[in-house]
Amino acid sequence: MDNKVDPGSMNLAEKQLLSEAFETFNRSIEKLRGYQVKLQDQVATLNTELQAKNQELTNVLLSLKSGLIVTDLKGHIQTFNRAAVSITGLSSDQAIGQEINALLGQSFLPSPLNKKAFARLAQQEPQEIEHQHPDGHRILLEVSSTLIESEKGETEGVILNLTDITLLKRLQNEAERKNRLAAMGEISMQVAHEVRNPLGSIELFVSMMKKDFAEDSGESELLNHITSAIHSMNHIISNLLEYSRPKPIQLEAFDLSPLLSDFVNFCQHTASQGMVELQFTEPQEPFVIKGNQQLVKQVWLNIFMNACQAMDEGGDLYIEALAYQETDPLVLDRLPQQVKGSQESRRLIRVSFKDTGKGMSAETCKRLFDPFFTTREQGTGLGMSIAMKTLASHGGAIEVHSKLGQGTQIDLLFPEYLE
Repeated sequence: MDNKVDPGSMNLAEKQLLSEAFETFNRSIEKLRGYQVKLQDQVATLNTELQAKNQELTNVLLSLKSGLIVTDLKGHIQTFNRAAVSITGLSSDQAIGQEINALLGQSFLPSPLNKKAFARLAQQEPQEIEHQHPDGHRILLEVSSTLIESEKGETEGVILNLTDITLLKRLQNEAERKNRLAAMGEISMQVAHEVRNPLGSIELFVSMMKKDFAEDSGESELLNHITSAIHSMNHIISNLLEYSRPKPIQLEAFDLSPLLSDFVNFCQHTASQGMVELQFTEPQEPFVIKGNQQLVKQVWLNIFMNACQAMDEGGDLYIEALAYQETDPLVLDRLPQQVKGSQESRRLIRVSFKDTGKGMSAETCKRLFDPFFTTREQGTGLGMSIAMKTLASHGGAIEVHSKLGQGTQIDLLFPEYLE
C-alpha cells in the first residue's frame, strides 16, 4: 500500500500546514547549524586555552631550578627539563625515550618497576647518588621520587627530582672539619704546654749528668741520644704551638716565578737521591702575590717531601705555575670570604705538584688536612694542616686530586696581587 501524500489531492489547508512544517524544520536546521558553529568555536577556544596551559606548565617544568625527570612505567624518560640538562650534562634529545638507569649509569629507579617497587618508592626517603658528568668531574645528587597517579589511584609514571648538593656537602664537610680542628687546636695547645715543662726539666738534668761522665764514655753517648730525642720532641711541640696559636705574619708583594725556580734548583739534589725526576715548567711571566716567602717555601718543601716519599721506588714530579681566571663556584667557595667577595670569578695563581706515586684513597684525601693524621710511621701529621692554614693566611686554598695507583696532584691557589 502506497503511503505517499499526493499534493494534488491535498486541500489548501493541508498544503498550508505542510509548508509551515517544512519552514519550521528548516529554521530548526539553521539553528542547529548555528549551534554547531558556536560549539566548534568554543571547542577551538578550549583547545587553544588547553594548549596554552600545557605550554605554560611545560615552561614551568623546564624552568625549575631543580632537575625534573618524568618516566613511564618502564622507566623510559618522558620529560627532561633544562635543570636536568645542566646537572647531568646530557641534552634532552639524548635523554627522551631512554631508560633512565641505563642512560645515567646509576640505580635511580628500582628494576623491575612493579607494584612492589612502586610501594617502596612511595615510602623512600631522598637518596644521595654520585653522578659522573660527561666532562669527567663527579657531582653528588640528592634524588627524591614521586609517583604519578590517575584519578582511579593507578600508577602512571614516576617523577624524579634532582638537586646538585656537591657544594652543600663540601660546605658541611668544611664546617665539620673547622669545628674539629678548633677543638683539636685547643687540646693541642694544652698538651704542648703540659709536655714542654717536664721536657725542660729533663734536659736540665741530662746536662747536669753529662758533667759526671767523660765525653767519649758510653754513658755520655746515651745522654746525647736523650738530648737529641728531647730536641726532636721540642720541635714537634713547637709545631703544635704554631698550629694551635699561629703568630701574625707579615705579607708583602713578591714575584713567585723566581722564587719557584730557586726552590726547584734547591730540591734537585734531594730528588736525584730518591730517583725522582723533576719535570719543571719554567714560568715565562711574573706571578705576583702578596704573602710571606719563607712560609710559602715551607709549604712547597712539605709537599715536595711528601711526593718523594710517595715515590719510594722513583718516579716523576711535575711542577708548574700558571695564572688563570677561576669561575668554578666550588673552587671560589674555598677561598676566604674577604677574597671571594661577591665576584663570580677570580684571577688566581696555581702552583701544581703532580707525582706518579702510589696515590691516596678517598678516605685519606678526606682526612689529609686533619692534624695528627698521617700514613707514615715517623710522620707527625701536622705538615698538611699547617700548609692549609698558611694558604688560608695568604687568601688562598689547597686542592687535592688523587686516586690509588694513579698518583697525586696538589694545587696551591694564590690570589694574584693587583696594585
